[in-house]
Amino acid sequence: MSQIIRAAFCGAGGIVRGNHLPNLEMRPEQYAVAGFYDLFADKAEEMAKGKYKVYASYEELLNDDTVDLVIIATKPLSTHFPAAKQALEAGKNVLLEKPMAETVAQCDELIALAKKNNRVLTVHQNRRLDLDFLSLQSVIAQGKLGDVRLIENRVMYNNYEPSDLVDWGVHLVDQSLVLNNSPLTEVSTVMAYPGKGMEDGGYFDATLRFAEGPAIRVAMLPRPTECIINGTPPLARFYAIGTKGSFVQRIIEDPRDLLNATQNFDNAHPEYKVPDFLKVIQKGYYDYLYETLTQGKSLLVKPEEARNAMRLIELISDSAKTNCTVKASGMISAS
Repeated sequence: MSQIIRAAFCGAGGIVRGNHLPNLEMRPEQYAVAGFYDLFADKAEEMAKGKYKVYASYEELLNDDTVDLVIIATKPLSTHFPAAKQALEAGKNVLLEKPMAETVAQCDELIALAKKNNRVLTVHQNRRLDLDFLSLQSVIAQGKLGDVRLIENRVMYNNYEPSDLVDWGVHLVDQSLVLNNSPLTEVSTVMAYPGKGMEDGGYFDATLRFAEGPAIRVAMLPRPTECIINGTPPLARFYAIGTKGSFVQRIIEDPRDLLNATQNFDNAHPEYKVPDFLKVIQKGYYDYLYETLTQGKSLLVKPEEARNAMRLIELISDSAKTNCTVKASGMISAS
């Protein structure tokens, strides 16, 4: 019989309802939901629906010896560090919603604490498993583009919240650091509201340069109204330019509608549609995590990688504030 991981939630908001809870419930051979704690008890009760325990306090949750994994999905961002620190000190494995913490110093403290207590610490960078991202990696790995010189990684739609730099932006920079895992050397950024800091930066456009491999342009940009009305011209989610040709993934309507995206090359390669890539998707985020918790396999998202994503967000903000290119200091090895 397989080992069942009992998971409890700190936080009972939309990401739990729409992502975490359904993913656990569809894996009963791997996970069991122990219960919920939220500062607002009615939210926890609504999420539990009479099926799961509602903890009266976070301390009660952490004192539950049957809980193996604490999933922290709280707002604002300032709550991530203290909640994760308490859970690690209580001997629990921790899955943190992104971003990992407010500062890199807090990330480093959590990483050290997890190592000291021999506990798993990871961050929910689930967009590493997006079809568009995985298929771009596949195209590059197959050598279809030759020596890749430039990758553009961007999302385009209107009405971003000012805080989206630490929402969508964290996903984008995490993907970018995976696409080029050589040392980051410098960052150059333009931001809509540079003086307000990384949690209120609005639209941004950053160029990342590395010791080796392609430069990466990462951006959250506004989407022209005309594109919403008539659907043309199609918008690009990813560009990749190499010595053998270039590649574009086009978004026809909603940027989040991956199944209606198409991918095209500027040379002899045929059109490549995202639905054709579905057959290679074997596992979800929680499958990878289960293998780590039960078999000791490597994490899909190492805490050092999530920490580096936050450091890159800091560098993006610093570059925008100074209107200068900045050296990529403060990155660490994730190996």
